[in-house]
Amino acid sequence: MNQPTIANDQFVTQQYDSQVRTDTIVGPGSDSGVLRVRHTKKAIAMTTDTNGRFVYLDPKVGGQRTVLESATNIVASGAQPLAITDCLNYGDPNDPEIFWELHQSCQGIADACEILETPVVSGNVSLYNENNGKAIYPSPMIGMVGLIKDYDHVIPMHMQKAGDKIYLVGKTDDDFAGSELQKMITGEISGLPHAPNLPEIKQYLYKLQALMANGLVKSAHDLSEGGLGVSLAETLFDTDFGAKIELDFDKNLLFSETPGRLIVSVDPANAEKFEQEMGDSVSEIGQVTADQQLNISLANDQVNEDVAELQKIWKECIPCLMKSKA
Repeated sequence: MNQPTIANDQFVTQQYDSQVRTDTIVGPGSDSGVLRVRHTKKAIAMTTDTNGRFVYLDPKVGGQRTVLESATNIVASGAQPLAITDCLNYGDPNDPEIFWELHQSCQGIADACEILETPVVSGNVSLYNENNGKAIYPSPMIGMVGLIKDYDHVIPMHMQKAGDKIYLVGKTDDDFAGSELQKMITGEISGLPHAPNLPEIKQYLYKLQALMANGLVKSAHDLSEGGLGVSLAETLFDTDFGAKIELDFDKNLLFSETPGRLIVSVDPANAEKFEQEMGDSVSEIGQVTADQQLNISLANDQVNEDVAELQKIWKECIPCLMKSKA
């Protein structure tokens, strides 16, 4: 929670007005921002995402994963993905390796957009980004929009009620190349990130979005930097709740960054129908509690953390770093 790529970004987002024209339904801090479409029941979800680590290690797979992260964020808010724009940030394209990164990551973006049916409607390019002669990580940024047909079905990212069942959507693999855990422990990134099974992920993401529109899902949050462990904590921040979780894998996988996964909470009354509809793409992992403790039982360990303490670390990280640099 104390890594700047994971910590609360309010230090930045509070510096601009996120309520311009008073159409904002969901502001900064959630998986997607959501704006109402005036004089209708519709709303537009919006997100921007990039992860240069994955693109640096494997440009084509990294491009796919960047689009997939945006789509997962859009679905987490209850929206159906529609289209993307991109901002392609790279070093000097006269360097053959950097030109190859640009070419391959664009191909990965195109492949993902074709499968997810999210056309690229615009974009721009920023090249020659270097510091002391060293190029930045290749960082294609994806901006995606999605449609919510009824803004009464906007899905929050935080847990809503004690007793609700918690599900993990998607499968967890040993996906650590370029991950936050790898960078934190080793100080560098290496290896090859796993290529996502985009057709399979699309199928369950879009099915999940349909169930959200029918009121079967109470909250949802995507899994990205820091994996399941970090995302579980984030769903409990600014609430009075905790969670009791049981997992059949070891502690390292708690921080795996396999793409295309979400945490969702479901009312027990709707659990059977939810499980029937989602099939083997979901697994029940626990329930929401009223004690503000995050208790995780793993195959080889136990994690017990106070939610308030985790949130304090998460909120103070970036302001402390900025102050230390002043």
